[in-house]
Amino acid sequence: MAKLGDVCEKKIDAIKSTYKGIISYIDISSVDNQQKRITNTQQMTIEDAPSRAKQLVFSGDILVSMVRPNLNAVALVTGSSNDVLVASTGYCVLRCLPSADNKYIFYFCQSSAFVDNLVRQATGARYPAVTANIIKECSILLPELDEQRRIASILDKVTDLIAKRRAQIEKLDLLVKSRFVEMFGDPVKNPKNWNILPLKLLGECKNGMNFHSDNFGVKIRCLGVSDFKDLSIINDVSQLPTISLNEIPNDNYLLKNGDIVFVRSNGNKNLVGRSIVVYPNNTLTTFSGFCIRFRILNSEVSSSYLLRVFKTESIRKKIVGRGANIQNLNQKILF
Repeated sequence: MAKLGDVCEKKIDAIKSTYKGIISYIDISSVDNQQKRITNTQQMTIEDAPSRAKQLVFSGDILVSMVRPNLNAVALVTGSSNDVLVASTGYCVLRCLPSADNKYIFYFCQSSAFVDNLVRQATGARYPAVTANIIKECSILLPELDEQRRIASILDKVTDLIAKRRAQIEKLDLLVKSRFVEMFGDPVKNPKNWNILPLKLLGECKNGMNFHSDNFGVKIRCLGVSDFKDLSIINDVSQLPTISLNEIPNDNYLLKNGDIVFVRSNGNKNLVGRSIVVYPNNTLTTFSGFCIRFRILNSEVSSSYLLRVFKTESIRKKIVGRGANIQNLNQKILF
C-alpha cells in the first residue's frame, strides 16, 4: 500500500503574475464528471484571469475536484506542448512520480473506495469540500509499474466501450426529439394548430432554496445544476449530494414524483434551460436556488410529454434570456 502523496510530486508551481501570453484556464466547471474529461477551457490573459487561476499544469497531470467530491469530477489533462494550461485552485493536481502510472492513478481516482473516502471527510453544508491533503492521504494498492500499465490498458478498453454506448444513447435521444417534432410539430411555430394553454393553467412553479452553510440537523438530498448533465429522468436520488438543514422544508421545496426541474441561472449557457423529471419516491429531496420546479396539477397532462416539449431546441432558445454576466431562464415567457 502507498499514499497518493507518496507517488505524486509534492509541489505544483503557480503561473507567474508577470506572464504576458494567453493561458487556457481550467475552472471548476470545465470537467465533465460523467465523461471524466476536460470539456472546455477559457482563453485569457493573467490580468483577466480570476484569482483562483494559479496552478500551472501539463499534459498527463490528473485533476481531482475538491468541491462536492461525491460527483467525482476528475480528469486527465491533455493538450499540446504549446498550450499554457492553468487550473483552478479548486483542483488537487496529481503529477505522478516515475514509480506510478498516471492512467492507473487516474482510474483509481474514479473508484468507489476513493470517492467514499472523500465523501466521509468532506465538510460544508452547501458545497461539501475536501482539502488536497485529504486526497493525498488516500491509500492505494501499488503493484509493479508493468502491472499498473496492464490494468490501465484494460480499463482504457472498458472506457472506450462506455464512450461508444454513450454516443449511441445521444443519437437515440436526437432521434426521439426528431420523432417528437414529426408527430406534434415545432411547439413554437405550432404548424398543426394544437390548442395552446399557458403553463400556469396546468400547474405551478417555485424557485429553489438558498442555503446557508451554518444550517445543520436534518439531512436531505439536493438537486443542483451539476446534476443535469446528460440526464432526462432521475429515478434514483441516492446519487444526489446531501445537505444539512435545521428543519425539513415545507412541501413547496420538496420534490415529488413527476416534478420537472429547470436550470434557472448559470454561467454556462449550455446548462440554462435544461430540464429533468425527478422521481424521489418518498426520499426527502429539495432543489437549489439556481433551479426552478414545475409541478403538474392537471391529471390530463403527462410529465413525459411536457419534458419532450421543453427539450425541443425552439423552446430552449425562446425561454433562455441573457443577463449581464450569466444567462437566465426567462420565467415570464415560460410560465
